[in-house]
Amino acid sequence: MNEISTRSLTVAYSMALAIVAALSFFSHITINNILHEQEGSAAIINISGRQRMLSQRIASMAAQYALGDAEAKAELVASADRFERYHRALAHGDAALNIPAPTSPALAAIYATNGGGLDAAGTAFAARARAIANLAPGGDALRAELTPLLAEARMPLLDSLEEVVTFQQRTSEMQLARLETLQGGSLIVVLLTLFAEAVGIFRPMVAKIQRYTSELLRIANRDPLTGALNRKGFADHAARELARANRYRRPTSFLMIDADHFKLINDRHGHAGGDAALGAIANALGECLRPADILGRLGGEEFGVLLPETGQQGAIAAAERIRKRVETLQVASKSGAFQCTVSIGATDVEPGAVDLKSAMERADAALYRAKAEGRNRVIASAAPSFEEAAPTAPAMAEAG
Repeated sequence: MNEISTRSLTVAYSMALAIVAALSFFSHITINNILHEQEGSAAIINISGRQRMLSQRIASMAAQYALGDAEAKAELVASADRFERYHRALAHGDAALNIPAPTSPALAAIYATNGGGLDAAGTAFAARARAIANLAPGGDALRAELTPLLAEARMPLLDSLEEVVTFQQRTSEMQLARLETLQGGSLIVVLLTLFAEAVGIFRPMVAKIQRYTSELLRIANRDPLTGALNRKGFADHAARELARANRYRRPTSFLMIDADHFKLINDRHGHAGGDAALGAIANALGECLRPADILGRLGGEEFGVLLPETGQQGAIAAAERIRKRVETLQVASKSGAFQCTVSIGATDVEPGAVDLKSAMERADAALYRAKAEGRNRVIASAAPSFEEAAPTAPAMAEAG
C-alpha cells in the first residue's frame, strides 16, 4: 500500500512537472511568435504612414512640375521610387524592412489586383508619377496624367493605406486577447496541478508571462522609432488623465510640437538622418518633461504632450524649455552632425473636456502661426471658449 501510494505520488508529481514543462514550452513558442508578428505589424503601420506622406509629396511635386518648376522633377522621381519600393514591401513582404508578406485572406484581399486593389493602385500611381516626370510641363498630355494622379492621392490611396493600418491594429488587439487567454489558462493549470509542491516552477513561469505581456503592451502602445506613445496609446492615456482632471477640477494643457524643415533634413541626410532627428527630439522631450506628463508621436514629425496640473502659462514655460533644449542638439548622421529645431503650439484644455479634439485644433493653429512667423518658436493659442458644451465621446478624436 505504501509502495503504491509512493508510486502514485511520484507519477502525479512527474505528470505535474511534465504539464508545466509542456505549458512553459508552448507559451514561450506562442509568445515569441506573437512578438514577431507584433514587430511586423509595427513595421507595416510605420511604412503605411510613410506611404501616406509620400503620396501627398508626389502629388505636390507633380503639381509643381506641371506649373513649370523644373527642380520638382528630381524630387518627383525620387519620391515615386521610394513609394514603389515601400509599396512592393507592403504588398509582397520585405525581410530587410521586417515586413512579412500578407498571409491573412482579409489583408490579401486589400492588396488583390483582380479587384482594383491596393497592389494595382500603388503600382499604377508610381508609374503615373514617373510618366508625368517624362512629359513637358504645360502640355495637354501632362494634364491628362496629372488629374487622375491628384484624384488618386486625395482619397483612394489614403483610404486603402488606412485600411491596412486599421487591419494591423485590429490584428494586434486580437493577438493580445489570445495572449491574455493563454496566460489565464496557464495560471489555472499551474494552480490546479502545483498548488503546493511547484512554487519554484510556478513563480518563474508567471513572471515570464507577465514580462511578455508587458512587452506586448509596450509594443502595441509605443512608437518603435522614438519610444514615445503612439497615437492610440496617447489617446488612451490622455482620456484617463482628462477624466482625473475633470473629477478633481484641475487644469490641464496641451502642446503640439513639430520638427522644422523636416523634409529638408530627409533630403540632406536621408531617411536615416530624419529618423535620428526624430529620436533625438523624443529624447530631448523626455529630458524636459515631468514623469506625469504624457508624450506621444502623433504622426510623421509631429509630437503631442499633455501637461497635467498645468495652466497655459506653465505650458508656455515648458514649451520654451523644450524648444531651447532641442536647438542645442547635435544629431549624428552618415553625412555629418546637424542641428534641428521645433515649432510649438500651446493651449489650455477646456474644463470638462473628455477628449483633445478642440485643444488639438487650437494648438495646431498656434503651431502653424509659429511656422509662419519663422519657426523655432512657441505660440500660445487664444483662450478656449469654456461656455461651449463639452463633448460626450470618451475617446480622443483622431485629429490630422
